[in-house]
Amino acid sequence: MGKERQAWLDYVRFFSIFLVIVFHTPPRLPLFDDAVILNLRVPVFFCISGFLYSIDRWSSFGQYAFHRAKQIIVPYCSFFVIFYALWLLVGRRMMPSEQSIDVLLPVQELLLGDPKVIVAPFWYIACLFSMQLIYYWIERLVPPRWVMASCMGMALLTYGVLESPFSCEQVSWWRFWNIGNAMMFLPFYALGNRFRQHLNKLSFSGKGNTLLYLFMAAVSMYVMVWIAPLQTVDYPLYLMLRVPAGFMVIPLYFAIGKWLATRFGRNRVIEFVVVSGTVYLGFQNYFIAIIKFVLERYLSQNVMDDNVWLKLVVPMLVMMLVYPCAWFIDRYCPWLIGKSKSYTRQ
Repeated sequence: MGKERQAWLDYVRFFSIFLVIVFHTPPRLPLFDDAVILNLRVPVFFCISGFLYSIDRWSSFGQYAFHRAKQIIVPYCSFFVIFYALWLLVGRRMMPSEQSIDVLLPVQELLLGDPKVIVAPFWYIACLFSMQLIYYWIERLVPPRWVMASCMGMALLTYGVLESPFSCEQVSWWRFWNIGNAMMFLPFYALGNRFRQHLNKLSFSGKGNTLLYLFMAAVSMYVMVWIAPLQTVDYPLYLMLRVPAGFMVIPLYFAIGKWLATRFGRNRVIEFVVVSGTVYLGFQNYFIAIIKFVLERYLSQNVMDDNVWLKLVVPMLVMMLVYPCAWFIDRYCPWLIGKSKSYTRQ
């Protein structure tokens, strides 16, 4: 974003990061998590990434892929190595024997692009990397007016694979670096990129627009609530309806971000959290687990399950606790997140 950094994008991304933490905070509330939070975090993340993408910056695929690798693979691997070492030293020893995990399983997950045991939220990073490389070639090879349709077609192709006897859980190449998920969410990336000018104009400019955004968001949530109980990798309807549902909620989300930016202007704390999004993704589950351990030790065993309001309070606390860690990394270990001068030099 550089010199033209737009404050409203930071507000949108800030609340998306917060909702990711809410999603991972217990207790599990299927309708709330799958119908509301899921619909507000994942589609918007990919839409914003597409909004910020510009093919004109790259003269070749190699240059583009190398740049994205520095920004994505470096933090992906560095955080994994740190937490994998901690897991080997402490985490694995604390697990009950019946839940023992093979020592090499996390490494296999890392290579697949889905490190569930060590840094589960990093599936998004691997997915984004695959999505960006796929989209690069779509935009290069497909006429502009057909780019969005091509992305929708690739998403439908993915749903077809899911519906077939050979779902992506069994097709290894489909799972590699989350190619399956990348193609399913590709329409949101294309939406952000191909409709950048339209998204830039979204705002609460009148009662008509406001009511329209609210109505679309309400329909979106209703659709997600209706299909949430169907969530399963073998049920394509759930995945297919996430696309129109996500499209309908984005206008309200963006308009709120613009209203906040107009009302409060730029905020250095919010900007820093957004820039440090990878750190928040990597640390969040560990801080949630620490807070849960402390609460259960000094209050009651099921305190988080019995007090649903903690599902919002704990993420706020996590946001504050991760901040000094992000500051330390940004100041003293920027190479961990691909921000070292040697990495960022063009």
